[in-house]
Amino acid sequence: MSFQDALLVHRAAENYHGAALMVRDPILLRLAAAWPKVKRQLPDPPPPGQEVDLKTLWEKTKVDFQGWGELAQADPIQVLEGWTVLMGNGVILPDGTLHHLAESILKKAAAGTLMAEFGVKPGEMKK
Repeated sequence: MSFQDALLVHRAAENYHGAALMVRDPILLRLAAAWPKVKRQLPDPPPPGQEVDLKTLWEKTKVDFQGWGELAQADPIQVLEGWTVLMGNGVILPDGTLHHLAESILKKAAAGTLMAEFGVKPGEMKK
């Protein structure tokens, strides 16, 4: 069983609180956006059918915090504080994925930023 399969229940959970925290802070948004590209080392995946204890998995996961800071353009303290918030609120997962609400928010924010940058109005894309 892969970690993506094992963590599906956590990724799909209704977690509006974590997403709400993320959208209120530009640093958290940048850290979450960079999370899938961060180098990390996971332990061996669980055997098929075994539930994953998220706390134990985080304890066994090694994260390249310096590289994460470079990717997100954040200071080391911001990375560590952001990691605590994002991890503790289930926004990021050890395998490099994001909670489904966080991923959706980031996609919409990126689309909105690109449209504004190119001067495209929302209704123009459908034409």
